[in-house]
Amino acid sequence: MKKLLTPIVCLLFIACEKTVVTEIPKSYELTIDSVLTQDGTRSLYKDSNGFYHLKMTVNGAQQFHRITGKILVNGKEPIPNQKVDWESNMYWILRRGDTVATITQAYVNYFTGQFTIVNLPPLISSKDELVTTINKASYSGKGGEINTIIAPIKEMVGDTMIVRARNFESNKFFITKIVLE
Repeated sequence: MKKLLTPIVCLLFIACEKTVVTEIPKSYELTIDSVLTQDGTRSLYKDSNGFYHLKMTVNGAQQFHRITGKILVNGKEPIPNQKVDWESNMYWILRRGDTVATITQAYVNYFTGQFTIVNLPPLISSKDELVTTINKASYSGKGGEINTIIAPIKEMVGDTMIVRARNFESNKFFITKIVLE
C-alpha cells in the first residue's frame, strides 16, 4: 500500500505549478478638450498661449459653462469609471440676507381651468457662505469623457480662472486657464 501511495503523492507535487500573473502597468491620460459656450454647441476661443476667453454677459448672476475632457487608461475607456476632482482659484461670498433664488410657480387651476402664476417668497440666505465657481467632482463616462460646470459671476471680469482637473488614482492632473472678459 505504501509503495502505491508514494507515486501518487509525488505526482501531485510534481503536477502542481505556480502560475505568476503579471499585471500590465496602467498608463493614464488626462486632458481637457474644451470650454463650451453657454448653449454647449462650440468651444470658447482659445488664444495662442492656450488661454480660453469667456465674455461675461449676465449681470451679477452666475454664468454657466461646461468643461469637457477625457481620461483614458492604456488608451481606452476606464473600467470601472474614474473619479476626477476639479478645483478653481475663484470663489465668491453669498452674504446673510441675500436672495438665493426667486421661485415662481405656474399651473392650470383644476377648478377654473385658468392659467395661474404665483410668486412664492424668495429663498434667503441665513448665513455667509463661500461659493465655489466649479463643481467639485465628476466620473468618466462613455469613451472616458469627463465634464464639469463652471459658474463665474460678472464681478470676476478681468480675472483669470485657473481650473485644475485631477485623478488621484493615477496622480495625474491637467490645468487650463480661462480669461474672464
